[in-house]
Amino acid sequence: MCAMPEIPHVVDDAPLLVYDGSCGFCSRAVQFILRHERRHDLQFVPRDSPLGRNLRRQFRLEQVESMLWIADGQAAIESNAVLRAGKYVGGIWALLAAMGSLVPPQLRNPIYRFIARNRRKFASAPTTCLTPSAEQRARFLG
Repeated sequence: MCAMPEIPHVVDDAPLLVYDGSCGFCSRAVQFILRHERRHDLQFVPRDSPLGRNLRRQFRLEQVESMLWIADGQAAIESNAVLRAGKYVGGIWALLAAMGSLVPPQLRNPIYRFIARNRRKFASAPTTCLTPSAEQRARFLG
């Protein structure tokens, strides 16, 4: 019998960001959130970790290529996930997210998909490695 991989504890009322842990563009997005967030309760889950795969399966979103935002038992994908992240960060980013939400998803999502398909090209330049603090490190699951 195979041992199940250990799944870290998820704080039930904290939002989760499932991201592509092997993508420089996605890593930069995580670093941006960590630098600008006001709440400090978002938990980060690499997409291909056991927990990331389990969450995608739970929400029937196994095919999601990049970002997945989970909060209040609901999952947001594509541009809706980006808008939720902007709202979470707060300040001017929440305002921009509110303005972006006025654009219909049928117009936003093709732009998101283009960026998602090409995200590895956009991050071709070397990126600095994230060195999270001990408090931040505890929020990285999987």
